[in-house]
Amino acid sequence: MNESIIRKRLKGNVFDGGQEICRIPRNMLMELTNHCNDSCLFCANSKCTRPGRTIDPELAERIIREAYGLGTRELGFYQTGEPLLDKNLERYISLAKDLGYEYVYITTNGALCTEERAAAILAAGIDSIKFSINASNPKDYLLVHGKDEFDRVIENLICVDRLRKKMQKKVSLYISYVATRYTMDGKDEFREKYKQYVDDILFMDCKNVGGTMKKEIEGCLSCNERTDDDLGQEACFMVFNRLHVTSEGYLTMCCVDYQNYLAVADLNRESLKDAWNNSYARELRKKHLEHKLEGTMCYNCMKNCIGKVSPLRADLASEFDADEWDKTKEVMARIKKRESM
Repeated sequence: MNESIIRKRLKGNVFDGGQEICRIPRNMLMELTNHCNDSCLFCANSKCTRPGRTIDPELAERIIREAYGLGTRELGFYQTGEPLLDKNLERYISLAKDLGYEYVYITTNGALCTEERAAAILAAGIDSIKFSINASNPKDYLLVHGKDEFDRVIENLICVDRLRKKMQKKVSLYISYVATRYTMDGKDEFREKYKQYVDDILFMDCKNVGGTMKKEIEGCLSCNERTDDDLGQEACFMVFNRLHVTSEGYLTMCCVDYQNYLAVADLNRESLKDAWNNSYARELRKKHLEHKLEGTMCYNCMKNCIGKVSPLRADLASEFDADEWDKTKEVMARIKKRESM
């Protein structure tokens, strides 16, 4: 997002020591779990060393209530893991809608979105469901997702479309498709086959989002010969305009913070209101506006590089060596397997 737009949106916030004290955002993402039943080639989840867990139900409900009381009105249940792995998903959706949240949504790989589960999610009041389907056929799906579940996912997608009409639910249904050099040719065919079931299909080229996949993306997966060293971003909107709650109950400043390097507070011990404007959060926002992000995960993401980074709070992070945190061997093994099929 252009920095001038960010500054415009910050108008009306107060300042303390030259740092913006931001209003609580209207939008929040809550990571119900960091476990995932897929291992997508372009995603850092499968190489993550952060312990896997599912959010504590009492904590999740407290944060949902607290955020609403502070003015948050949009709530997404996903981040680095698969939300349908949490059996309490429907309960959280229902709570959010009962409180008055205007827009509640999920992104899912869809493999677990059976007819029974889909009906329950729709009945709970979900406003939007996005399926992440990153291939146009079973062979390529196995390559990218690491699971032979293409047909099942498509069946589940069609089922959701059928159910939303049968149940007369005004639910938006979308597909996102992250293309690699091996799957980009299937985009047009995919669109023609499945556009009838959804409201829109979003195609994206795989990139080093989050600053954690440069080696794998550029070396094996990028649709181009190389990606830009500087992605051209002046400041990232997420640290100003969205809350991100992890499965541990931490407040982080990014939706793809796999190792909690941008975690600024433990919401088990600190209120959401205090956490959003604590010294760690304010300092990171200041660095964005002053373009002094060296040494942070934000810098690696925005400059598309692998530099030495440190967590904002070492006590909340699972530290790693950026030079060694690499799943190129896994990626290449799956590519070779595909080519031999």
